[in-house]
Amino acid sequence: MIHQSAVPLPLTRPWQRVFLSAFLGCMVLVLLGITVAPVQGANGDEIFLKHCALCHGKDGKAQNPAARKLGVKNLSESKATDAEIVKQVTEGKKDDRGNLKMPAFRDKLAAEEIQSLVVVVKRFRR
Repeated sequence: MIHQSAVPLPLTRPWQRVFLSAFLGCMVLVLLGITVAPVQGANGDEIFLKHCALCHGKDGKAQNPAARKLGVKNLSESKATDAEIVKQVTEGKKDDRGNLKMPAFRDKLAAEEIQSLVVVVKRFRR
């Protein structure tokens, strides 16, 4: 017997299905990254392409459909300091309601790899 308190959410609009698929796809890829050991000697560009470009786009502008639906930050508009970039990559980001917007990478990337992303993120700025 199905538990009655679990009410399935209707996905009647096409954009809802696209959003859910994109969100679940990003989360699956992020979770799969947990098993990947940090790459020794990888540069910031390689790390960005491997761990960040899926959501932020190769150019950092977050102009793909999944990024727009998820509200991913356009890095060309970032005004974050070096320390803020490191903190966001390390700890992740939550919205005002505490919902995960960006996963934490502290368990997926070494401190040196996270630091190498600062240069990449700043390079996207206008």
